[in-house]
Amino acid sequence: MATLAVNLADVIVVSVIILVVALIVRGMLRGTIKTCDPGSCSGNCGSCGSTCSSPRIKLSASQVEQLRQLDEQQTRNA
Repeated sequence: MATLAVNLADVIVVSVIILVVALIVRGMLRGTIKTCDPGSCSGNCGSCGSTCSSPRIKLSASQVEQLRQLDEQQTRNA
C-alpha cells in the first residue's frame, strides 16, 4: 500500500497558485482586468501592442509639419 506524503510547502505553493488564478479570473469577469484583444482596448492600444480603430496619439497640423521637417533634416544628415 503506497502512502502519499504531502509536504506543507507543496500545499502552500499550490494554494497560492490557485488563489492567484482565481483572482485573475474574478478580475476579468468584473472587468477590472482587460485582455489585449482589439475589442477591449477602447482606442488605447499602447499596452496591448495591437491595432485599434483610432490612433494612439493625435498630432496637430503644425506638429505633423514639424515632424516632416525633422524627417527631412535627418535624411539630409544621414
